Parts: sequence; C-alpha cells; structure tokens
Amino acid sequence: MLAAVVALGAVVVASAACTAPMPGPDTRERTTPKQTKSSAPPESEKPPEVKKADAGGTGDTCETVPPTNKCGLDPQCGCLPTETCDVTNRSTGATSCVTAGTATLGRPCSQTGDCMAGLGCLYGACRPYCKTPLTKCAVGGTELCVTMPDDDGKPVPNLSFCTINCDPREPSGVCGVNTCHWFATLYSPHKVSDCNFAGDRGELQTCVDHADCKPGLACIEHPKHGRECERWCRIGVAGDCGNNSAFKCKDVYGDDAPVINGVKEGICQDD
Repeated sequence: MLAAVVALGAVVVASAACTAPMPGPDTRERTTPKQTKSSAPPESEKPPEVKKADAGGTGDTCETVPPTNKCGLDPQCGCLPTETCDVTNRSTGATSCVTAGTATLGRPCSQTGDCMAGLGCLYGACRPYCKTPLTKCAVGGTELCVTMPDDDGKPVPNLSFCTINCDPREPSGVCGVNTCHWFATLYSPHKVSDCNFAGDRGELQTCVDHADCKPGLACIEHPKHGRECERWCRIGVAGDCGNNSAFKCKDVYGDDAPVINGVKEGICQDD
C-alpha cells in the first residue's frame, strides 16, 4: 500500500521482490556503499490465487465516483469484464476503464493494464481499491486501506487502496521481484506489510530508509555503524544469519515485530 512505503498524509499511503540469494554474513565485508542494480530473478511459478474482481455492473447498481462518474472503484463496476476502473488522473481523482492484463494480487506491474481485471497498479504492485482509509480491507491477502498523497502531502481523491500481506524476509512468494516493507508505526495502531519497489543497496550498505534496500533487507540503525541495510531473520531459527557467529538474529522491533506463520522476525546484526 500498499515503497514507494513514504509518509502519506493524514491517512497516508503505504508507500509500494525477489532477488538472487544473498551471501551469508560469514562472507560479507563492510565496504563503502555502492549504488548497484539488482538482477531480477524469475517470479514465483505459483503466484497466490486471487479471485477475479468484478469489473462489471450496470448503470442502475453501479456506485460511480466523481468527478467523471465513469465507473466505480469499490466495488468495481461500470466497465467491461475485461477492464478495470482505475484512477487515471492523479490531480482530480478522475476514473476511466482500463483494459486489464493477467498479473495477480501482489505481482509487480508498471501500469494498471498489467494487472487482472479489478486490480490497479500502485507502488509497483497489483492491488484492489478500497473506500475507507485505515479500515481493514475485505479482499483475501490484503490488510489495510490506505491513501496516496499528492505533491502537497494531501490524499489524492478516490485513490484509496489495500496493503498486501507479505513476508519481509522472503518477499518473492507474494511480491515477485519487488520487496516487502514492514510498517510498524506509520499507520499506528495498525502494523502492516506491503509489496513495494525494491531498492538497489545490498547487505551492510548505508541507507536512508527501507526503499533503499534490496528485497529481504531492512534499513536499520546499527549501534556502531549507523543506518544500513540488514537482513531479516526468524528469531530462534538457526541459519537465517549464516555461519558467522558474530551475527545474531536480534529482536530490534520488540512488540512491533512482524509475526509470520507464528514466528517472530528480527534483524541480523553483529555487536
């Protein structure tokens, strides 16, 4: 919701990933950070199944949105079954019917036309629209309804959409070549994950925020080295931080940590 994660107004938007396996901590060295392009490995062969959103509807039952009232966003209506009602004007919130593609929930996209009918492309990921910001989304695999800010930090009219449930440690299963950001406090009291654009900074390279880091990494303040991209790990699970005993899976988020399949996640750090 939703890299780019991003402070998103009063009801900000979730600012928005798979990569080649990262070397273990036992092989890493702290070097001067470099801006590098990460190669994009193939997407998961079995993306999560998502029921096709209903992009149809009739003029009598369709709840269209102003200012154009061409179609409806949530529920999707007013377009052909092969189309998506999409916010196509980021200034006015005007909508149009866009011919749909095949990408499912969470899959990477560059435009709404890449996504299956009923899903829009926002922050590089296919996702549904929603009505009420900071409420739970009803679509399976999603979590929180958030908004996108304009250049002045105000929510773009009609542009409310759902964040996507994903695993920050292993984002590829849902997010493809994108990354999975963890928003522990941005939407407080809600804690959510979301597929978003991946950065190009590798493990132990300096960073400003999560958007700088490659998939599977988070931008964390190290007690000695400052902010750097560090690897997600499962607390109490051996091997997630490699064979170098100097690196441990630390509970840096405390009560705000993600819990995936009943297992709390932390960050690999040395002392």
